[in-house]
This record gives sequence, C-alpha cells and structure tokens, in this order.
Amino acid sequence: MKLILLLILPSVAWSYPNFISYHYTSCITCHYNPMGNGPLTDYGRAVGATVISDRVLRDKTTSDDAIGKTSGFLFMENKNDWFRPSFDYRGLTLKTNYDELNEENDYIHMMADANIVLRLGPKANKDKFIFSYTLGYAPTPRALKDNTTIEKEDNFRSREHYFGWRTSPKWGLYVGLMDKAFGIRVPDHNAFSRSNTGLSMNDQSHGMLVHYTTPAFEYAIHAFMGNLAQEATVRQTGGSGTFEWTASEKTRVGASLLSSQSDFLKQSNYAVHMRSAFGKGSSVMIEVGQQNKKAVLRGTSKTSRYIFTQNHVRLKRGLNMVNTLEYLKADTSKKEDKVLRVGPGIQYFLNQGLEFRIDIYNTKVFSETSVSDDSWDVTGQYHIWF
Repeated sequence: MKLILLLILPSVAWSYPNFISYHYTSCITCHYNPMGNGPLTDYGRAVGATVISDRVLRDKTTSDDAIGKTSGFLFMENKNDWFRPSFDYRGLTLKTNYDELNEENDYIHMMADANIVLRLGPKANKDKFIFSYTLGYAPTPRALKDNTTIEKEDNFRSREHYFGWRTSPKWGLYVGLMDKAFGIRVPDHNAFSRSNTGLSMNDQSHGMLVHYTTPAFEYAIHAFMGNLAQEATVRQTGGSGTFEWTASEKTRVGASLLSSQSDFLKQSNYAVHMRSAFGKGSSVMIEVGQQNKKAVLRGTSKTSRYIFTQNHVRLKRGLNMVNTLEYLKADTSKKEDKVLRVGPGIQYFLNQGLEFRIDIYNTKVFSETSVSDDSWDVTGQYHIWF
C-alpha cells in the first residue's frame, strides 16, 4: 500500500468542498472553474483571507475589510479589473512504514503552478467572459525515476486552459482543458475516489462543459475528447455529468456518472455523494462509487467499489481536525480482498497564503489468503499561494 501514499498530489490551489460548513454550497462562488479547484475569484480570495485563515502574521488591529482589500496577487490590492495572476506551490514530507526497520523518509515537490486569468467581460460584469491558463510542474513519478527503459514526459505542462462564458448567473459554458466533472472534488489525490477512478491531478481532458446553478440545484454536463497532448490511442473520449440538490441550508446530496473509452480501455464510473455541515466550520462528506474497466482488446473486465468519508471539525479560526475513513474493493469478484484506511490529521491555515497539514495514515490490506500487518505512514504538506 506504500504506492497509494505516493500518489498524494493535491490539486491546483484550493478545492475544499468542505467549505459548505461556511454556507458555500457551490464552488463557483469562490472559483473561476465552476466545479472547483484552480484560481480563486476576487471574492474567493477575500473569503480565504478573512473567514478561512487565521491571522498569525497580521496586525491584530487590522480589520477584515482591510484584509479583504489586500487579498490580491502578492497580498496587495488589485490595481486593475481584468488581469489576475497567481502562483501555487505544494511540498510533501513523507514517512512510510513509520517506526519500523524499513522506514523511509522523503521530500517531494508535488507541484508549482503559475496561473493567469483574463477577465474579459463588460465593466458591469468582468467575469462574464474569462480565460484561464495554468502552467504547472508535474514531478516524475517515483516509480519511474530510475527506469531507463521508459521515455520520461516533460515535467512542465499546461495544467488547464479554458475559456468560460457565463451567459447568465445560472448558465455557463466552458471550453478547453479542464478536470472532468465527477463526484466530490477533494484535494486529497491519494483518496480512492480520485486515484482509483482516473480523476487525479494530471487527468484533465479537452472538451466542453455546460454548467447550471441555482440555490436549489446544480449540475454540469461535460463532453471530453482526452488530453490532446497525449497519444491518440490512449485518450479517453466520452462524457460525464454531476448533479447536486440542496436538501437543506447545510446539506447537499448528489450523483455522478462517467463513461469513456480509448483504443485499449473502456470505463464507466458511478457515484452518489453528500456534503453536510454542522456548527460553524465543521462538516462531513461521503462518496460511494463504483468503476468498471474493460480491456478492449482482451475483452476482460474488472469492477471496483470505494467509500470515501471525511469529517472536518473546526477547532478555531484556521485550525481544523480532519478525519478520513476509506474503503476499497479493487476487484469485486474477489470476495475477501479489500483495503481499509484511516487518516486522522490536522490542517492549519495560519495566514492567507499559508497552509500546513499533517496526516497519519493507518492502512490494512485483506486478501483471500492473508491479512496484512497495519501500515503506518505520516505526511506533512506545505502549501503556499499568492
């Protein structure tokens, strides 16, 4: 299970759907990308600086209004209304097999992304038309670093680039390279709901997304043709959709589906999910999903199922306890095979632009013939954005 921990590659910028606990049910409130992740809007930056983050590095007498006004690029006040640059870095300290003879320690530069957003709409609504471009650093997977027989990909790539048009406050059309619309877009890319479904950090696809939102409903339909930077034979072409219903002021329930195919692989994903808040800043998220993969040339198929649950408990402004519980059955035809993982952690936004997070993962693997010893791994994340 060590390999699963090595997939920890959080997403670009903030993509924290648990912020429903602050009454933000829809990601488009704070992100240019209506499904979350990527650069923050002016409002999203102000919310992050004044509501989500602590103010350790701020003068305690500074008002929230003043902090919000200086939440732009490099923590300054925006000098124009059309150009929005940003930068985002994440690093990871990783301890695998903690406190054992084969303990390993490593530091991983997970990502360094530079983004520009052009706000091209009329003066009354600059976000009516936007263009977003992100150039990102993608590290070579650890498993491939010493493999001389495989051609290494360029470590720098366009993480996303798309044009967005909000035809009205309810409707939006987005064309370009984006993450596929599916499930709860959590930043934990080691989660089975991300790593096992082909929806991780570098799985963006060119296509067109239609987005609709009201206080009661939100849905997105995404038609995609794979990442055009990849070989045509491995591009996953198809479509996905996600739907959410506001069951109450603090609860959203939804469902997602995805179907796609390349020359070698056909896959179908299904999921139901829920996000619910309790108290100020505390929440619980649940996603239950299934994936079917079929090898086109061989005609063989495999079905897997997963459960993702995560609970955030606000301890004080900026400081949260994070509790994650996951279940994976990688092949439903093998009755006894499954993986259980528990990941308690602490997340601290000590100031705008600074996040630290520590997680302890306990993993147990069950198979038809044996049960593994508990595996303990410790991760420390360092997130800087401006």
